[in-house]
Order: sequence, then C-alpha cells, then structure tokens
Amino acid sequence: MNKMSVKSTFLHLLQSPSVIIGLITALTFQVLFSLIWLTGYDHLTDNVNRLAIAIVNEDQVVGKQAVQSIMGKLPTHMKEEASLDQAMTQLEERKVQMVVHIPGNFSKQLTDPTQKAVITYAVNESNPSMVKSVMQSVSSQITTSLNEHAVRTGMTQVLEQVHVPQSQASSLSESMSARVVAEMNNVHPISNFSWTMVPMMLLLASFVGCMQFTMEMNKAAKAIKQKCGQWTLLTARSLLNIVASLIITTVGTGMVALMGVHSDQGFGIMWLFQLAYVITFLFVSQLSFYIFSDAGAWVNIALLSIQLITSGALLPSFYQKISEFSPGTYAVTGIMNLVNGGPAISDSIHALLLILTVVILLTTVIVGGVQLLPRKTKEHGQLAS
Repeated sequence: MNKMSVKSTFLHLLQSPSVIIGLITALTFQVLFSLIWLTGYDHLTDNVNRLAIAIVNEDQVVGKQAVQSIMGKLPTHMKEEASLDQAMTQLEERKVQMVVHIPGNFSKQLTDPTQKAVITYAVNESNPSMVKSVMQSVSSQITTSLNEHAVRTGMTQVLEQVHVPQSQASSLSESMSARVVAEMNNVHPISNFSWTMVPMMLLLASFVGCMQFTMEMNKAAKAIKQKCGQWTLLTARSLLNIVASLIITTVGTGMVALMGVHSDQGFGIMWLFQLAYVITFLFVSQLSFYIFSDAGAWVNIALLSIQLITSGALLPSFYQKISEFSPGTYAVTGIMNLVNGGPAISDSIHALLLILTVVILLTTVIVGGVQLLPRKTKEHGQLAS
C-alpha cells in the first residue's frame, strides 16, 4: 500500500470539513474580537464622566467655597451628599466610585499653622482596576484644586474674618498653599493583586468551557436526532447541562479555594452562585445552536467577546445597554462581591435566573415550532388529497 505524499496529505487535510470549519472559527475569533473590543474600548477615557463621586462637606466656610470651585471642573460626575453614612452606603453598592469627605473643622485646620487640613477619600477597591486607577487620579486633582482654590484664593478673606491683619493674612495664606493633605480610607482593600483577576478569570474559564461543551454535545445530538424525538433530545440535553454544571461548578470553585481565594460568605454560597451562572452560560450557548444550527459556534464566539467587554466599566452607551442583558455582567458583579467584598449577591442571582428562564422558554418555543411545522405540513397534505 502506497503512502500518501506530503502534498497529497496536505490537500486532503485542507479539503476536510473539520479543517475548514476550524480555520473559519479561528478567523471568526479575529474578526469578531477586533470589531467588538475595538469599538467597545474606543476612546474609553471619554466615558469617565459616567463615574460618580459623592462629596460630603461639613465645613461651611472654606469647604463650601472649595466644593463650589471644583464642581463641574473634573471629568467625573460629582454630587453633594448630606450624610457620610448615606454616601458610604452608595459606595458599598457601587452607585458612586469615590466619597470625598471635608470635615467640619477644615477651615480651623487651615488657620492653624501647626496643623494640616485633612480631606478624606474613600474608594471601593472591589471594582475593576480601571475604576480604581481613575479615582486615584481624580483624588490627586481634587487635592490640588483644594490647595489652589480654597487656600490661595480664599484664605486671606477667612483669616481677616478671624481678625488677622491683612498684611499677615496675605503672607500666611501664601505659606498655606500646600497644606491640604489627603487621607485614604478605602473600602474592601485588596492586598493580593491576583484576587482582582478572579472575576474575569472565572468568567472566561466558565463561558469558554460551556461554549466548547455545548458545541461537542451538539455534534453528538446530531448523530442521534433521527433515533429520538425533539422533546426527548431536548430533555436529555437539559439534564446533561445540569449534570455538567454541577461538575464544572465543583471543580471551578474547588480550584479557586485550593489556590487560597475564599469568600467571606462561605464556600457554599460561592458554589451556589457559580452554579447559577454556569448553568445560565450552558443554556445560553445551547440556544445559539438551536437558532443558528452549526453556525451557533460562531455566534458563541461573539457572545464570548460581548460577555468579556460588557462586564467591564466605562463602556459606550451601546455596550452599556447590552450589559443589562448579559449574564457575564451579573456573574462578574457577584464574584466581586463574594471574593473582594460588596453587598449581597441576591440581585445578581435574580438577574441570572431571569435570563436562564427566558432562554429556556425560547428554546422550548423553538423546539415546539420545529415539531409543529412537519405536522402542519402533513395535515395540509392530507386535506389536499
């Protein structure tokens, strides 16, 4: 028996449907990721104005003047809050990204040469790295602005009000031009950088794994679809999704715990939450095959890219709207709350279960439509005869 030459083998492989599909899949990754990521992250810093900062001012002299001078001059959205507790609650819930606290004795500290005027910043570190980086930059700008506007331009008048001679007030105000200092009081501080990568890592590992699993299961289902009914096949695939989600969740949560990453809410809650988003990913990726048949694999590539980009921050309006319907958004938010600290994950779980319910209903409707179509065609043929 003659062996095939390198040329013959090459041409044979090149003409193989599996190789052609594999090449198209690789090209699809390049095209879709480029389109989605480059449009999603285009001029990202222009979206900084969507980040919110709460200012709590308890000083009605220099503090009030300083707040008026910086409001609207920074790239972020700034709002005043009357209560520090209320502002910190919003920070915990990620409704604001930083809290600025000007204490009631701010003016007094400025007029006392022996003291520094302290302004306190609180940042929630349980956020995407880009958000924390932007907030650190903004806090420096605020401190500089307070020094320039609240001290140099306002201190002469304040010192005169406390009966300091004008000549001394002018000299003293110049010497105070850098007396405002920042004090950081971060919420959920993260000492290990790898913990900040856990949400995105789990999202990527889970969705890619689910995507590959449903692709292989679709191949297996096609091989036996003539031997069983559509409802039987759907039921079997659904049961297999449940079994697979239990196994994937146990291994995924176990590996994270083994690597030293733990949740304050316990291993059980972490396991249940991962089960919620893994089973949602499985049914979402399966729906792609029910709608687009074999092309569902390429649709899932687009979904993967969308999951990754919409779970970030500072997105354009289009992707911001998509993120509300993306299970990856709620998966990342819940993981951040569990691993890095944050509010209860009930909202994330409810959103995931809602998405799962809609996906299951859509799949059921599609399968029902596939079965009703041949039946109606047959009945129409009988009536015609």
